[in-house]
Amino acid sequence: MTVEDLPRSDTAPAVRPRSRAQLALRPLAYLFLAIFWSAMGLVFFALGPGFLLYALLDGELTLGEQWQSLVSQPSEMVAFVLAVPLLSLLWGSAVLWMLPCASWPLAALAWVHFVRSLRPRFAGDALSYTTGAGRGQTFGITATNVALSLQPVHRSRFTDLLMRFYWMGWTPRWREIGWAIPAGLAWLLYVVVVAADAPPVLRVVLALVGAALVALTVVRLREEWRARYDPTFARRGAAVRRSRPERRVGDMSAVERRERLEELRRARDRRAGER
Repeated sequence: MTVEDLPRSDTAPAVRPRSRAQLALRPLAYLFLAIFWSAMGLVFFALGPGFLLYALLDGELTLGEQWQSLVSQPSEMVAFVLAVPLLSLLWGSAVLWMLPCASWPLAALAWVHFVRSLRPRFAGDALSYTTGAGRGQTFGITATNVALSLQPVHRSRFTDLLMRFYWMGWTPRWREIGWAIPAGLAWLLYVVVVAADAPPVLRVVLALVGAALVALTVVRLREEWRARYDPTFARRGAAVRRSRPERRVGDMSAVERRERLEELRRARDRRAGER
């Protein structure tokens, strides 16, 4: 497959001439970025599934003393109960979903660009480009615009798939964040499952509940994925919403008003892109 066979990104900048020094250093730059983002992805993996896998293989994680401390100190038990929703949010939405989506696609894209930078057929063109996202358009607290880098100039089915995960990680929607929370709660349950001193019956029950929570997250995030990227699915959802009785803004909850405002903004952006 030649460069001409690959579709070019619609938002990629025009081709710029490359000096010999740029062509010589380009593989090193992409290699550094590939190693950096791969390391970040491994860190996030270690905080999520990696911790559970290590605890299971190590067999030395015990929770008996911590549980006795919680039972003997009511204030600690109250603090623990209050912390569970926050931990579920952090681990489900961030550690298990957004951070992997924000790191592994960048690592894979950097490796793709590194390999392409070594091939003479790509020497005459740029391989990646960067766009900027305004403050508040990406996840996290940002005081300035955020640079979204390593976007491929030459697209393929593989890079298109990576970019879909890329956007779900860097520009998450509230519904996606919310539906990742059950997986975070499942992670907490599996900490008990892999504990060496957990009763066998409790392990089985929590493992089944955790599997159901993970399945719920997977199914719902799959629907959110289709709502983002499948035009047929999005149009069908819009038709169902239009068939419902129109509700006044004053009758909506705060969450419903935010979702309605987001729908209007997406519709406005689509109309602007069609012009």
